[in-house]
Amino acid sequence: MSNPEKAVPGSAAASAALVEREHQLSVLFNTIADVTFILSVEGEGRYRFVFANKAFEKTTGLPLEQVLGYYVEDIIPEPSLSLVLTKYREAITRMERVVWQETSDYPTGQVTGEVSVTPVPDERGHCSQLVGVVHDLTKEKQVEMALRLSNERFAYALKATTDAIYDWNVAANTLYWGEGFEELFGHHLAENPTPFSKWADLVHPDDSPRVVAGLLRTAFETKNVFWEEEYQFRRADGTWAEVFDRGYLLRDAAGCTVRMIGAMKDITPRKQAERQQRLLTEKLIGQNNDLQQFTYIVSHNLRAPLANALGFSDLLARVDKHSAVFDTSLHNLRTSLQLLDEVLTDMNDILSVRDEQAGYRPEPVPLAVVCQQALQGLHEALQAASGQLRIAIPADLRVAGSRAYFHSIFHNLISNAIKYRADARPLVIDIMATATPAEGLTITVRDNGLGFDRQQAGNNVFQLYRRFHAGQSGRGIGLYLVRAHVEAMGGQIAVESCPGEGTEFTLHFRPYADENLSH
Repeated sequence: MSNPEKAVPGSAAASAALVEREHQLSVLFNTIADVTFILSVEGEGRYRFVFANKAFEKTTGLPLEQVLGYYVEDIIPEPSLSLVLTKYREAITRMERVVWQETSDYPTGQVTGEVSVTPVPDERGHCSQLVGVVHDLTKEKQVEMALRLSNERFAYALKATTDAIYDWNVAANTLYWGEGFEELFGHHLAENPTPFSKWADLVHPDDSPRVVAGLLRTAFETKNVFWEEEYQFRRADGTWAEVFDRGYLLRDAAGCTVRMIGAMKDITPRKQAERQQRLLTEKLIGQNNDLQQFTYIVSHNLRAPLANALGFSDLLARVDKHSAVFDTSLHNLRTSLQLLDEVLTDMNDILSVRDEQAGYRPEPVPLAVVCQQALQGLHEALQAASGQLRIAIPADLRVAGSRAYFHSIFHNLISNAIKYRADARPLVIDIMATATPAEGLTITVRDNGLGFDRQQAGNNVFQLYRRFHAGQSGRGIGLYLVRAHVEAMGGQIAVESCPGEGTEFTLHFRPYADENLSH
């Protein structure tokens, strides 16, 4: 920066605005839950911390004053140090983002995280800084370890203990049940033993061909001594338990099955945990993609207007304020700051969505009502476009989710259809929804607008700042928010489109998709 005493009038206000923007940027970084840091590249293998957010201090327990200005070897312990130095060199050599997982010991304890570093080139194209982001996976890894240990204990305990013990007498074709059967499933045994068919009739119809027929095939057509299956078993109250059933077949000298001693274990909680684990994995993958986009914003979308603003502010301090160069530079400075403000606004919207997701709790949502409410704010625009919206959602359809999320989804998709309509034909928008206990909820939003080349768009349709019609205004954030809301409710979204024919969005929510991952 130039000497403030030589700055011409007006530059002080611009500098103050720049300082304020830098302050806002610092506040923004310090509100991010993920660890964010910037390293200055100082020669081969030398990296100095020049920035770290509050999350860095909270996660590691290291005060920022003991981090900033120090080299990485002073902060990161072995064996992680050797790993990160290798990854830093890789990022600089390839000049692209590098991602890995590491576990390190800090004052807060052992921390496991997914780390990414992105090289930031200077004006000569050389890497001058590394921008790092660490997503803390410690709790997830602890949950994963706890689940693995639980499964191991279950496998060992099964050999020594039983839940619903049974003894199948093959000759009489009867099952003698231990006390655990009534306790687990609620069925009162008026007689014991019971016919084999009583158990077979309580196996879920979808599982019966595999389970019942599979047991009989193992017993009478093979020489196996163990049989095991997972299936659904009807409780006395009509609900379905998910069970793990394992039996040992006793055979006579000729190899014929005479008895089978087995145990049924109710594994419903475990299966629910596996579903939650799967949903959590999908969520983590989505968050990783979001972090990748966020890093891109930091290293490109924010850096470019900020660098331009710095350059023009420096130029303003050195040129005659009555010159054309001064006026042009002042205009360009204002434009750069406006671009910076727009990026910060987008980032604030994104962070707001992530905050909302952290407190998400499913509720019964009347889908047809919410769709009509979303249309109210777009009714004038739809009429001005001479468009027709046809809604085929059952009036009594209530789904578990967030009313605000579904409102935002419908609003964004309908407004996009209006904005990108085709002038050659009247706009028609169709919204349909179907739901079944087995398949879950499917919502389809279809229009006959401009469409776009889906193949050319690739897998980045829902990324930030993706736009497909240069002649139309827009920030390229709407579809990103739609996907964020869908995935926050455990769903998936897909799109098909063809230029000149229109676009179709399909939103699918599996059964159990509304299970809250924060439980």
